[in-house]
Formats: sequence, structure tokens, C-alpha cells
Amino acid sequence: MIKKVLLLAGILAVFSTTKAHPATDNDTIEVVYADTTGIDIDSIEASIDHIELDEVTVEASAWVRKADRNLLFPNAQQIKQSKNGLQLLQKLQIPGIVINPTDNSISLTDKSELSLRINGRPVTEKEIQGISPEQIIRVEYIDNPGIRYGEAGAVLDFIIKTPTSGGSFMGNFTPSLNRGWGQYWTSVKVNTGKSEFSYSGWFAPRWNLEMGRSNTERYELADGSRYVRTEQSQKGSGFEAWHNGHTLNYNFLDPQKQMFNASLNLNNNNYKNKYKGILTDERLGGIENNMYDRTEYISLHPSLNLYYQNNLKKDQLIMANLVTSYETSHSHRLYNENDLATDAPMVNIDNLIKGKTFSVLGEVDYEKTWKNSRFTAGIRHTQSWIQNKYVEQNTIDRMNQGNSYIFGEYWLRLGNHFDGSVGLGYSLYHYAPQNRQSHTYSIWRPRFTARYTIDDYSSLRFNFVRMGSVITLDMLSPVVQDIDGIQQSTGNPDVKPYATYKYELQYQYTRGIFYGKLGAFYTHAPGAIMPEKYWVGDKILSRVNNQKNAEELRFYLNTRINVIPGWLTLSAAPGWHRYWMRGNTYTHTYNNFFIDASINISHWGFTLNGILQTNFNRFWGETLTGGENVHGIKLSYAYKDWNFGIMVLDPFINNYKVKSENWNRYAGYYRETTTNMIKQLLTLDISWNINWGRKHEAGQQRINNSINSGSVNAAGK
Repeated sequence: MIKKVLLLAGILAVFSTTKAHPATDNDTIEVVYADTTGIDIDSIEASIDHIELDEVTVEASAWVRKADRNLLFPNAQQIKQSKNGLQLLQKLQIPGIVINPTDNSISLTDKSELSLRINGRPVTEKEIQGISPEQIIRVEYIDNPGIRYGEAGAVLDFIIKTPTSGGSFMGNFTPSLNRGWGQYWTSVKVNTGKSEFSYSGWFAPRWNLEMGRSNTERYELADGSRYVRTEQSQKGSGFEAWHNGHTLNYNFLDPQKQMFNASLNLNNNNYKNKYKGILTDERLGGIENNMYDRTEYISLHPSLNLYYQNNLKKDQLIMANLVTSYETSHSHRLYNENDLATDAPMVNIDNLIKGKTFSVLGEVDYEKTWKNSRFTAGIRHTQSWIQNKYVEQNTIDRMNQGNSYIFGEYWLRLGNHFDGSVGLGYSLYHYAPQNRQSHTYSIWRPRFTARYTIDDYSSLRFNFVRMGSVITLDMLSPVVQDIDGIQQSTGNPDVKPYATYKYELQYQYTRGIFYGKLGAFYTHAPGAIMPEKYWVGDKILSRVNNQKNAEELRFYLNTRINVIPGWLTLSAAPGWHRYWMRGNTYTHTYNNFFIDASINISHWGFTLNGILQTNFNRFWGETLTGGENVHGIKLSYAYKDWNFGIMVLDPFINNYKVKSENWNRYAGYYRETTTNMIKQLLTLDISWNINWGRKHEAGQQRINNSINSGSVNAAGK
């Protein structure tokens, strides 16, 4: 046993003192400027008990490739120059991870679901921001999550040391110097023994911001004739938002035995946008109308998250999670058209929806680990009571919804070159709308993964998964809402859940200063729920329905190069995808190229960071939803407990716009939304991290759960 302890201590010491050479094992380790020859991390972890070691300083950022995840070890300089967990994540530059500088959100390049965790516990971006960088042992990036993670495309888990004394006061203020824009966040933590008490709050105001919309609508009438109507934006269009949130958290940790966490959250969202424009009927003799389109959305969302983990003997874990959530929402849309010449009212729409959703989620998981294998099983159930009051229609729509999920997964390593996992999940959905027929559906959700380690630097992986879908109340609601004077929107009580099949092939290469992953995947979803439009009387009605198939083919490359270790790091994630949308009455194809890239230069306390994000456009049904073109530069300086910076977004363009299109035969459109919020936005960035009396212990929580909103928005353009 003593030999094993000394071996592990020697491995960790190597990280801080030696030069880079390749590993020679089946789960290779690549550490920049670290000799890891002959080391098998997985075998060591499986053969020794949990051991608490003194702190080890990693002088160069390390990327460790394991069988089921990638481990990133921040270096001493990255930790010193970061004042919170979000800043450290930016410096790690994980390919495929996007940090939006306008709201500090963390997402994946391909916009699939990203599961964020701290020691396995479900967290938000703000809680990631609230980590003191010196607490972080490593960051685990799982780009092929197991079946118990549901539909997550990736998992990002921060493994941290939990302080046993003292406290911290952290914050980040980012006011704009030239816009009505700001982001403000602060956190206070106090530790005593095995307990930690914390509060964090954030505020993101947006005000007096210009916004415009240009719109070209193409109509085909029931008799086959066609015409075009255009919308020209006028002064007076704009938007504002007042978002804020608060979290009270208690954590109890006995590292070798158990963990308990209780988190009380309150989020409040409030935004308003309005468009003013002139609508012109391009037909001969067509009229012009003044148009006013105003949308307001307000929500209040408290939630309570309770988590308990017990570390049993013989490498066994049992985990339990309970989440309760209540949300009230207010979605209001006013739409008016008046004759430009006479000011006579032509269209007057007032859609107000008041929603209430109460949800309870419970999950229990079990995990058992052996030397070369692991078994995980669990059961999860979510029950929601949803109510939407359509004020204009004088209708209240209610639904009880239950989703149950049971799963099991087994991972096994065979020899020095092969490992894989087989999992099976079963979902049972029950929808009971008030005064309408209830429905019960089930979906089997198998998952298979196989990896072949080619040599010390590269591996090949194949993934297959069958995923389920969830139906929301607005999809089922028969209530008809007016969109404008021509179009209406409604749900469809007859839609059914569908399955999505995904096949993926990845090649990963890690050597010295370079990390790269080349991949391709294909998905198809027979019976996918997608919109459709058709004439009903003198109106065009839009609703969802089960269509024939939705397909996507994507090729992607994720790269990270530590060009000058400790000084210069480059990251790039380009990709290309093609969509085939096969509806009951339409067929569309669409191609899109996108890239996310960043550069980080750090030395003498200064950091220069640059980002580039091009449009990641998505196509679903007959609608193209455009992404953002954003680039930015940030210069910062770290001094003791403080970090001072200045950032500018889109400094080299004069026009920021997001496009969307609909290719429907009867009512298609091409739309561009512009705003002055992003272009040449100049901000200060002040961060601090003041600690006192800190001592640390490590612990890890495994379950990741949250409850999504059940609110419905008023139909609009």
C-alpha cells in the first residue's frame, strides 16, 4: 500500500518539475512539460483507496486523456491571473466550449445541452463563476456522457477542494462605457468545519438599446396567386431587460463518508422589446400600414435543490436528488396595424398569457466500480402541474405531466486497446390535459460506445444513442392565437413523442502541446415534431405536427495548441453541417459552415484574450434560425486579489444583425434583426477574490438535475 501511495505522489510531483514525453499505456496522459511515460491513471485509481495529499503545484497546463473523459489541470499562472471560475475556464480554452461575453453563459459550439457541475452537483453559470480558482483541482470534460446524463451533449465538471475554515468575498462588475448595458455579480462564502454557507447574487440590466427589424413576407393565396409584403423599421424600436438572480447554499461534506447540499434559488426575468415599422403591400394598388409590435415577458422562478451522497464500502456510491420548482410567468404581446394615410385601425391583437408551473423531480442512483469496469443504475421521475390562462380568449388550459426514466449502464476495459459501454434507458411519458384525452407513451433509449486506443497519442471512438423527446403544453394546446392580420398559431392535441437516432465517429489525438478531435455524426428523427402552415378559411394557420423525418450530417474539428507554454494558447473549433427536413408537405435542405476560435496571451500579470464566433445556423422544419457573428478583444491585468480589464465587442463592424428565414410555400419570410447593443460595445471589467483563513478538503457529488420552465409565450413573429 505504501508503495502505491509513493507512486501516486511521484506522478503528481512529475507534473510540476519535468519535460513532456509521450505516455505508453492504454489511457494515455499528455501533460505539457511533464514526463508521464509508463503511467496508467485509470489502473492506479482503481487499485488504491482514496488518499488526501498535500497541495501540488502544476507549473504547466495539463490535458489528460482517459477512457471516458478528458482531465484539464490549470497551471499556476492561470490560477494566479484568474479571480473566479469563469475566468479560469476562459483561460483553459476547451475546444467546443463557448463563453458568451454578453451574458457570461457557457454553452457548446453545436448548441446541444451542456451539463455544468461542481463535484458532480448540478450548478448554474453563476456558481461556476463563484469558484475560487485556487480551489480547483481539475476540470473534467466528458464529451460522450453516459446514459444517466439524459440528453446532455457534454458534461463539464469542476473538481474542487472544499474549504474547512475561513471565507471569501468575490465579485465581478462589468459596466459599459457607451451603452445601457451591464453585468454585476457578487458572492460571499463562510466555512466552518465540514459546513459551507454561501450567498451569491447577479444583476444584468439592459436599457435604451436600439433594435430594428426588416422583414420580407411572401404569401401564396388559396387560388395560387402570390404577393409580397415588406416591413421597414422606423425610429422608436428598441428593447430593455432587467434580469437578476439570488442563491442561498449550504454544503456539508465528510470527504470519506457523505455529502449533503441544499440550494435555494430565485431567478427573475423581465424583458420588453418593441418594433415600429411601415408595412407595404407590394401588389398593384396595395396599401401601406403603420405597424407596432410590442412583447413583454416577466417570470419569477424559485426552486429548492436537495442532494445527498453516501460513499459505501467497496467503491460503491448511492446518490439521491430532490428538486422542487415553482414558476409564474406573464407573456404579453400587443400588435397593431393602422392605415398610413387615414390612421384607421386595421389590425388589433392583444395576446396575454399568465402561466403557473409547479414541478417536483426525484432521482436515486447507484454506482459500483471495479478495477476495469463500472456499473451505474438509477431511476428518475418528474411530475409537473401546468396552467396557462389565455386572457383574450378567456380560456384556461391545464395539464398534469409525468416523465419517468429508469436506466442502467456497464463500462468495461478489455486489455490495453479496447474499452466500451452498453446502456439501456426506458422513458415513460404521461400527459393529462384538462377536459381532453390523456396519453401515455414510452421510448426505449439504448446507448453503445466503443473506443480503440491506436497508440500512445491517438484513439478512435464510435457512439450510438437513441434519444427521446418531450411534449410541452403549448404543443398540445388547441387555443388559437393571432400573429398578425393574416396568420394564426395553435397547438396540436394529437402530436406524439418521437425518437432521435445518433451515430458518431471520433478520432482524438493528443501529443505535447497539441490536442485535436476530428469527428462526424449523423442524426435522423422519424416522426419529428415540426411546424407546418396551411390555409383555413381566409387565415394561414401554423401548428406543430409529427412530420416524416429530420436529418442532420455534421463534420467538426476541435483543436487546442499551447504554442508557447505559459504564454500563448490557440483554440479553434470549425464545423460544417447539412440538414434534410422532410415534412408531410415539404422537403428542404440547408448547409452551414461555422467556427469558434480564441487566442490567449498571458505574461507579467497581463492577459490579452481574443474571440471569434461565426453564425451557427440551425434549420428545423421550414425555419432557419441564424446565430451570431461576434468577435471581441479583452485586455486585463491581475494584481494581488484584483483583476482590472477592458473589453470591446465587434470593434471592426458597423452593423450587427441576426437573420431568420421561413421557407413555407404559403407564408414564408426573410427577416433581419439589428441592434446597437453588441457592435463596438466597450466595457470595463473589475473582478476581485478576497480570501481569509482558508483550508481545504476535497469531495465529489455525482447527480446533475434541474427542472426546465413550463411557461408558454404569446405567439409572435
